[in-house]
Amino acid sequence: MIGDLLALSRMQINSHLMREVQPLSSLWEELLKDAQFEAEQMHKMLTFDAIPERTINGTPKLLMSALENVVRNAIHYGQQQIHVAFTIQDQQLIVSVDDDGEGVPEEELADIFRPFYRVSTARDRHSGGTGLGLAITENAIRQHSGTISANRSHLGGLQVRFTLPLASA
Repeated sequence: MIGDLLALSRMQINSHLMREVQPLSSLWEELLKDAQFEAEQMHKMLTFDAIPERTINGTPKLLMSALENVVRNAIHYGQQQIHVAFTIQDQQLIVSVDDDGEGVPEEELADIFRPFYRVSTARDRHSGGTGLGLAITENAIRQHSGTISANRSHLGGLQVRFTLPLASA
């Protein structure tokens, strides 16, 4: 937990220092393949759309951490199915991570990005984790001028969706 707190603190201070233009696939392709393998080991299925052949200007470590936190939560809390979708709209990348787990009560959706927040249902302190993963993700997305939200998934569980501005073509 201390490591997560330090990561969150460093992120808030230093994120502007290490920005570079990167292809989206170099950030996330290996991460998603590893997550797919991890899901299979848990008898779950993680699928993902082709990563768009575009670039983003940002801090690679933060951008990788942002998606990894959301995907690992979906694997942990999903029952069998997790899907990661990529869409481009108006020079914005939209990433949606859906799972078929129990989900989060509607009245708690906005709170799940707060540090140490625990959902009142199955996503509780007995399930492991520090309660900082989604706070770290939200911080990383906002530092890249993006937005993040949580909703009910079409798969029945939780959908976490974030948008990020793409680098100029």
